[in-house]
Amino acid sequence: MNTLETGSGRTRVRLTWQRWGDDLHVHIGGGRDHIGAVALVGRDRSGETCARVLAVPPHKEDQMVLQAARRLHAAVGANVCVTGGVHVENITPDEIALIPLNAEEGIEQLVRMIRGE
Repeated sequence: MNTLETGSGRTRVRLTWQRWGDDLHVHIGGGRDHIGAVALVGRDRSGETCARVLAVPPHKEDQMVLQAARRLHAAVGANVCVTGGVHVENITPDEIALIPLNAEEGIEQLVRMIRGE
């Protein structure tokens, strides 16, 4: 597994990823890691991009993992699974706003790494 971190302090986000053949699995975690949501993006038999997302209530990581999976699929052209779980005790509204931004920054760093930039 490969890892990179973005952000700092309580809003630090850690991306862990592994390739499975051409496919890619990424976990976005922070604070107390867990799996709160999962997104899968790939192509169906007609070549159309399809996406699915599941979240365990009351988790709110669904949009974060879906956005990440779509971005990574566009970059690698293969099936992408993104799981995510970020839990920070007594999180503030400002910290809540930083988590997806830090995740997005990490995804962009990962895209550049995959492309060899």
